[in-house]
Amino acid sequence: MSLDPIAAFIAYSAAWNEKAGPDARKKLLDQAWSQDGEFVDEETPEGLVGREALSEYIAGTHAEMPGLVISETSEPEVLRDRLRVRWVARQDGTQMYTGTDFVEFAEDGRISRVTMFYDSTPD
Repeated sequence: MSLDPIAAFIAYSAAWNEKAGPDARKKLLDQAWSQDGEFVDEETPEGLVGREALSEYIAGTHAEMPGLVISETSEPEVLRDRLRVRWVARQDGTQMYTGTDFVEFAEDGRISRVTMFYDSTPD
């Protein structure tokens, strides 16, 4: 059974905002993220590989920025096995970052790669 790309993205996005702890985040990433999925951004140009590495990165980001909430500012656009979405990161209601994710999917519909670019950062 292949996962719908939008459903995979929604579970991935929810993992970034999961407040119930690492087990709940792991459950979402198990749904959304391929076992050898890769995450690349300006802070991890070599990439993070695997669900555990991504989960730890998300936890570290929240430890560094308590009160962080990430919300999509555009509808996800799907083209074949790719998705693009824009987002905003707020910390306690204050806009900190905006960015764009480019998401690629494995054959089973899970995410195989996210390449994230910042569109704006705090001054």
